[in-house]
Amino acid sequence: MDVKLTLNIRQPTTDTDATERVAAAVKRKKAANETVAESWTRILAMKNTDTDRERLLAVKSAMETGVIGRHPSDAGKRFSKAEAMRLYTELQERNKSETLRRMVEDTPKNFFLINNEKLLSRLIVRLRNETEVAVDTETTGVDVYTDEIVGLSLTLPSVSIPPLTEKGMHVYIPVMHEDGEQLSRDYVLSELRWFLYSEDIGKVLHNAIFDIAMFRRHGYDLRGVTWDTMVAMHLLNENEPSFRLKDLAPLYLGVESDTFAELFGKTPFNQIPLDIALAYAAKDTDLTWRLYQFQRRHFAELPTVLEYYEKVEVPLLYVIVDLEANGYILDLDFAKEYGEQLNARAKELHAKLIGILAKYHDGDGEINLNSTPQMKAALSKLIGKELPNMDAKKTLKPLAKQYEVIADLLEYRKITKLSGTYIDALPTKQNPTTKRWHSRFNPIGTVTGRFSSGKDEDAADSNQFNVQNQPEDARKMFVAPDGKVLISADFKAQEIRCTAYLSGEPVLIEAFEKGIDPYANMASMYYKRPYHEVNKLPNGEDTPERKAMKVVWLATLYGMSDYSLAEMLGLSKAEATAFKEELFGGMPKLSAWLKTNEEHVAKYGFVWADKQQRKRRLPDGKLKRKEIPYGKWNDPKYDELRKHNAKINRAMRQGTNARVQGSSAVQTKVTMIKAHEECRKREGWALWGTIHDELVFEIPENFTREDIAVIERIMTQSYSWGSVANGTDIAIMRRWGKGVTPEEWFANKTEEAA
Repeated sequence: MDVKLTLNIRQPTTDTDATERVAAAVKRKKAANETVAESWTRILAMKNTDTDRERLLAVKSAMETGVIGRHPSDAGKRFSKAEAMRLYTELQERNKSETLRRMVEDTPKNFFLINNEKLLSRLIVRLRNETEVAVDTETTGVDVYTDEIVGLSLTLPSVSIPPLTEKGMHVYIPVMHEDGEQLSRDYVLSELRWFLYSEDIGKVLHNAIFDIAMFRRHGYDLRGVTWDTMVAMHLLNENEPSFRLKDLAPLYLGVESDTFAELFGKTPFNQIPLDIALAYAAKDTDLTWRLYQFQRRHFAELPTVLEYYEKVEVPLLYVIVDLEANGYILDLDFAKEYGEQLNARAKELHAKLIGILAKYHDGDGEINLNSTPQMKAALSKLIGKELPNMDAKKTLKPLAKQYEVIADLLEYRKITKLSGTYIDALPTKQNPTTKRWHSRFNPIGTVTGRFSSGKDEDAADSNQFNVQNQPEDARKMFVAPDGKVLISADFKAQEIRCTAYLSGEPVLIEAFEKGIDPYANMASMYYKRPYHEVNKLPNGEDTPERKAMKVVWLATLYGMSDYSLAEMLGLSKAEATAFKEELFGGMPKLSAWLKTNEEHVAKYGFVWADKQQRKRRLPDGKLKRKEIPYGKWNDPKYDELRKHNAKINRAMRQGTNARVQGSSAVQTKVTMIKAHEECRKREGWALWGTIHDELVFEIPENFTREDIAVIERIMTQSYSWGSVANGTDIAIMRRWGKGVTPEEWFANKTEEAA
């Protein structure tokens, strides 16, 4: 019998799945045996943000020193980044508790809690001997119309407390804390009324606008404010990354200071125990007073800036409080109707665009109109050439006249932004207490001193909004109160008038003396054509020549490079440079002034605004240029050198802009103070807003021609540019953005009367 043996010999497998399973098993085994030290090496080698890395290192250090350890439930598991971040939260809480304990333990001997009538009476006696006092409020939040004062802190700098050698008494007066002995807010404010209203005792604050408004919230006026350390710091160094007291104290006073959020998180201050509240709140006015002393010493070297600060920036604080409190009224019915119209049009455009672009879309499903990669690819195919990007202004707008689909896309984008950001969102921001809408006007919101608008830095849930940023279509929602109108008055050609004054350029000065358009005048001179041919067209649009003048002018004024200018003019860089040089060559005084500004930045690292009232620091202008070998400009090896030189160029170009913007900011602020003074004299008058180069008044609708003349005088005579006359254009509106001239208004009134 033949016996056949069949040997089932296993061949080496090439099964990739099996290989991967083996590798995964090895990895799991290795992970299970990974030490915490090895885990840290792995975690720190990940792509961590700077913040995450800082937190991870804090946890690592705390674990190594035994401050914190792993939870028993995590034992046996591989140590992960997620676990480390959980431990960081725990570490924060431990550190916070320890910090608060030390705060109370180390409370200075001259910090006092004023929580009964006897102590308050003694404090009042001492207050009467002071000439200046630092003041701060502690509140339930940052909404000055809804939140409430829970305590006051004061620093009395001249009080001596034996045996302490250092002068100064720092107190906290709790008035609405949940626990602990304290006086009522009504009683304290009533007893301190004489102090709050006294002009003889100066008040020093940090962010005074907030505190003035909080006192008004409770029916009291904080008068006699002589110094705001936040605003003053902006004049001493507008380049500070933060103007919060807690950030300035370590830098300039050498005092480490935790922020409210770091110490208390989201716990309202009225829930903070009084011993902790004293240590925190009294320190605030102590730091404010110290910062004030520091600033005073430095302002002694800047007498013109100090004079400007005390005469303009400090009085302006009260103007801003009134301006913000006046608020706005929105026509909600109009907003709803307009929103529905926009949404209907958006749906129509969406369907149209989807239909057209479907055959040019390679992806699965419907093309996403908000996806830059998808839209760029589809539009490139549609027009037959590769789009460099999806920039609306630089790339799409020039193509809109040629391609209807691009025009539709731009309209769709505009409508969706208008609806989502303004028409739909703004009606939800009504203040529940005042039933009006309120914006924040920040007098130090820009490095040049111009106003910015928006919300408080710490007001994450604020109803405030940016009124300056409202597009033309959204402005229609804003209406005057019943029986009133809005009067818009702008600083006509403010920046170019300022330039004419600062430079002394005859071509510009002559244009204003003759009452002709400066851009058209420059165009006439440059193109050697009659003025009327290069001025605005009958429909109000610019002629190409006038538009070119504006582009060159604004590019120069705003510090744009010749590359940017070339792009805006549709020329090569060499052509744009030649254009600019030829234009300014016909205005020698202006050219010399522009050069002087650059030289001043290069030599001193700053420029002055008008009358040396403000300084704009541009330290990069003083840097030494780095040499890049000829022909190596685009070599990646020299990227850092190029960036270094670009910083210098940017600073040089910013010099002129800083002088003009800074000087214009001074004019605007001085004019606002004069406008506010006039409004306080007249019943029913108020400043409604400051929108770029425009002031808006709210006045009774039965105004007269003389009232218009008063506004014209305020706008043109409050702050002059030497021999260069100011100008203003006035529009009268019931709905913002829909105005008529005074002549049209009074003509309509005459017709109605007839």
